[in-house]
Amino acid sequence: MDSPYRSTTDRGQAYTLEGFIGAMIVLMAVLFALQSAAVAPSTGGDRAVQPYVQQEIQDALVVAATADDENLSYMVRHWHDDGFEDADNDDVTYDESTFKSEFVLGSILERRFGDTRSYNVELHSQTNETYDLVDQGTPPSGAVTASYTVTIYDDQNVTGDLQSDQTVSNVSGPISDVADGNDETLYNVVEVRVIAW
Repeated sequence: MDSPYRSTTDRGQAYTLEGFIGAMIVLMAVLFALQSAAVAPSTGGDRAVQPYVQQEIQDALVVAATADDENLSYMVRHWHDDGFEDADNDDVTYDESTFKSEFVLGSILERRFGDTRSYNVELHSQTNETYDLVDQGTPPSGAVTASYTVTIYDDQNVTGDLQSDQTVSNVSGPISDVADGNDETLYNVVEVRVIAW
């Protein structure tokens, strides 16, 4: 005799199997949708990448600052009486090709970001002078910034070929003397700032 509590059909098992199959289909659809969604670099999805890009820029600045030749100090002192040497115009903008061939920082930035990101390189002196060494446009609000400070001393030579035998204190270049004759060693402190997007 059959128990009154036992079903003679397999309806419960069929419902359970149907539920598992439905859940698998929904899960597969969600996974497929997540894998196929493209996130453009300018969207909020890029925020997770920003700290890594900022660290890469900071590392590039440190490597450029400690290089033997064409380092950040060399770049900041690359001037003559008329302004920065080899710049395209009076606004001191270098094209990417010249910047890459003249300075270590340019070479590193072009190798890392040349095809994938735009970047600007700016100089900000302690005497409130600002110069754009590379200007690739106006950065958006989500741009990443990193900087490195370079100290220039009175007895360092300018690095531009036109007056390389002169010290920075003897050439009236674009960056002025912060000490204004009061300190015999310090010339200026310049922040090299890189903005990438």
